Amino acid sequence: MKRSLVRILLLLPLITPTGCGKAGPSSSETDAAIGGRLRSGISSVQGQRLLLAGPVTRFYQARRGVHAWDPKDAEEIVQAVRDIRRDGLNPADYHLAALQRILERRKDAPSAALEADLDILLTDAVAGMMDHTRYGRVRPVTLDPTWNVNPRQGAPPVELTVQKIAEAGSTRQAIEERKPTHFIYVGLKRALAQLREIQANGGWPTVRPGRSIRPGQSDPRIPSIRARLAVSGEYSGGRSASTVYDPGLRKAVELFQERHRQDPNGLIDRDAVSAMNVSAAARAEQVRVNMERARWVLPGLSDEFLLVNLPAYKAYLIRGGRNIWEARTQVGEEGKQTPSFRATMRTIVFNPDWTVPPMIIHDEVAGGMRGGKNYVAQKGLVVLDKNGREVDPSSVDWDQAGTDGFPFTLKQPPGPDNALGRVKFLFPNPYSIYLHDTPSKGSFERERRTFSHGCIRIERPLELAQILLSGQMGPGQIQDAVASGETQNVDLANPIPVVIVYWTVSVGATGEIRYMKDIYDLDGRVLAALNM
Repeated sequence: MKRSLVRILLLLPLITPTGCGKAGPSSSETDAAIGGRLRSGISSVQGQRLLLAGPVTRFYQARRGVHAWDPKDAEEIVQAVRDIRRDGLNPADYHLAALQRILERRKDAPSAALEADLDILLTDAVAGMMDHTRYGRVRPVTLDPTWNVNPRQGAPPVELTVQKIAEAGSTRQAIEERKPTHFIYVGLKRALAQLREIQANGGWPTVRPGRSIRPGQSDPRIPSIRARLAVSGEYSGGRSASTVYDPGLRKAVELFQERHRQDPNGLIDRDAVSAMNVSAAARAEQVRVNMERARWVLPGLSDEFLLVNLPAYKAYLIRGGRNIWEARTQVGEEGKQTPSFRATMRTIVFNPDWTVPPMIIHDEVAGGMRGGKNYVAQKGLVVLDKNGREVDPSSVDWDQAGTDGFPFTLKQPPGPDNALGRVKFLFPNPYSIYLHDTPSKGSFERERRTFSHGCIRIERPLELAQILLSGQMGPGQIQDAVASGETQNVDLANPIPVVIVYWTVSVGATGEIRYMKDIYDLDGRVLAALNM
């Protein structure tokens, strides 16, 4: 046990050194001052509002007001606060200026009150850093009311974590050891450090916009492109003033395009140049935003889950911490954004029918019917009344479509042209979002895949069904179920978490960093909240 236990057991009035030869207050005097703070209620100290007043109060109550930190601890905690920048957080948020000010004042004017304030602020700084690095500084529900993942649920109380740090041999090491170690977080943290180093060294050069450049062509911008990619690490060739787009540079451009979720065709077009001209400082802020998003999700993840990253247009099946399957997706368009949330997949439906949502009835079906186009027939839809009886579409008042009083339901029977394809995956949620097959398979080749009305279209869905139903249904049984044309619901023997996230920077299993476009323009809100 560290000295904290010794302090509780010993009754000797130890003297707290102040570093300048002046005798400081005794431990008992400092403890008495802390006790006074507890009795009056701790919410702010030295003009600093506490980050976690509740856990800090409970921490000292459990210790019966005994102070926690010695001068060496104070030095290490202050350094840990400075180091919190490596986690994308702001040292100023953890009382850095106040701590430094108190440490200076105690050299010339030590007092029990000052020592008590210092101890409490050090405790709050540790509690805040631990809570924020592990679970996020920003509460995501304040930015997105659909968010339903609480990373703190089931976590040990912060005050117990702080107590373990107080008992450790090295305070700074104990703080570092309790930060996230998931490969995604570690990869983002490494990328942030690299970007900041590039930024400190002057960043990378910009590239003038202009016509697209194809391999083999000459262009006066080629040297600056070569220099730009050399700084970020895609180009490893030597310096050259050549204006020819040579094979070595093409390889670097294709790698850059892969890292930025662009078609790696080697064409230096407007999108490629635009991505090159995002500064290192802006990329660092983008990484900070996604470190925060990772903190919201990673603590609650099990060994097996299906992750859908909306800006990446990708779905990943994770088992045992490894990515065992992935596929491209199509997600909600700008006006019908797919929300971020967590749910549990429980059912797979083969040959689903499709109930047309009221919004689509109003926006697409009714307009087509009023305009003389028989949208119902074109899409193979069936109109049903409240009793489930089929109705002639020409007898429907389509002006009421999409209103609360519209008395009809539109369904599309199972089949190859069904909007949901041959299979859908259900994970009950308040937003009626699910994963499904699609007849629009050619759209997976598009770079930007925001086509749906909110649900998630998934590539190679029968492969996913086969993996999830392993031990329940063999490949032949699945093929027979699809070939039958009949709707069949299969409950999963092992329901699996589904986590839909919005990460514009991702980390691959081998540590590679990928940058995505902010398709719903959400990064700015997170960054603003992070910097408040």
